[in-house]
Amino acid sequence: MGKWNWQYRDWPNFTWDRQQTQARLPSVYHKQGYVAGLVNSLNGRRALITKALTENIVASFAIEGEYLDATDVSNEIERGFGQPSSYEKTKSVGLLEGNAAALISNIFDKSSEVLTPHRLGVWQRCMFERTYSSAQIGQPATWRTEDIQVVSGGRGNRKIHFEAPGPLRVPIEMEAFLKWFFSSRKSKEIDPVSRAALAHLWFVTVHPFEDGNGRSARAVADLALFQSDKNAVLYPMAPYILADRENYYRVLERTQSSGLDVTEWMIWFFKTLENALDGAITRLSWSIEANNLVTMQPENRLLTQQVRILVLLHDDADQNVISASQYAAINSVSKATATRHLTDLVDKGYLCVCEGRGRSTKYRLSDK
Repeated sequence: MGKWNWQYRDWPNFTWDRQQTQARLPSVYHKQGYVAGLVNSLNGRRALITKALTENIVASFAIEGEYLDATDVSNEIERGFGQPSSYEKTKSVGLLEGNAAALISNIFDKSSEVLTPHRLGVWQRCMFERTYSSAQIGQPATWRTEDIQVVSGGRGNRKIHFEAPGPLRVPIEMEAFLKWFFSSRKSKEIDPVSRAALAHLWFVTVHPFEDGNGRSARAVADLALFQSDKNAVLYPMAPYILADRENYYRVLERTQSSGLDVTEWMIWFFKTLENALDGAITRLSWSIEANNLVTMQPENRLLTQQVRILVLLHDDADQNVISASQYAAINSVSKATATRHLTDLVDKGYLCVCEGRGRSTKYRLSDK
């Protein structure tokens, strides 16, 4: 018996308080069903999928301190949907953003494909600009050849948060993990949510790569969720993990250094998944409302340009207010037209004036 979970004799026979986790499943399943019902009420969901995929991969990279251009990632995902892009737009997209879009698309577009070392190799190369090239496509993942420690602090104040299995064990550990991941998909011994939680923990504990293990572990969990619920694409967990990043690492550290009982990790995962589901329900409910705004009676009906702005203000944390100039630029209309549209939204109670007068007037969502 050692300090780390993988050093225990019974590794990887994880245990957890199933009574505690099973008690949380009805709420998760209810919210998954609610999301499914909302999706069925939507006229179209491609834009929502693009946004969710973008938020997922951008947040997953940000957890590790790697910041992507969300617009570039979104454009690349749209191109994957077959949407035309100008040469200039395509040329300007960073290689890392393009690879990140390819990674997240691979997870959700090919969920039926078996998770193999070759597929992990594609993911691995998508994470790192320097290692991705057409000549390497189809090659298996490159397992690490060095010892790995997760540490913090400088000399004299160094703390080891986790030490991964030695590199000679990695091929054996990954073979066992991939066999379990394949067989557990249709197993009655574990529910789909617990499977996703356990896959995340198990993968990141083996730490098979020199770098990118956290991103890969989150991708594996995404894949597990999507294999059981096709709507999982619309409730990405990474943004909520990012918002709780310190606790995420803290729970991982405690779990990896306290034997094979993973109850605390499972409960944290379930809570975070519920947060993601709540966010998706809010977003989808608003999208349905936005769709209705352009189909209501003529005297109350809104223009497509007006709805576009309401969706933007509702759904984008960085866009809390808007001016007539911004409205005009977003919708390709004149400033006079923009002012009329915004004034109409104020009259109908959707917006209110929050600051300024005349040309400097700013608008925000009302409390309607």
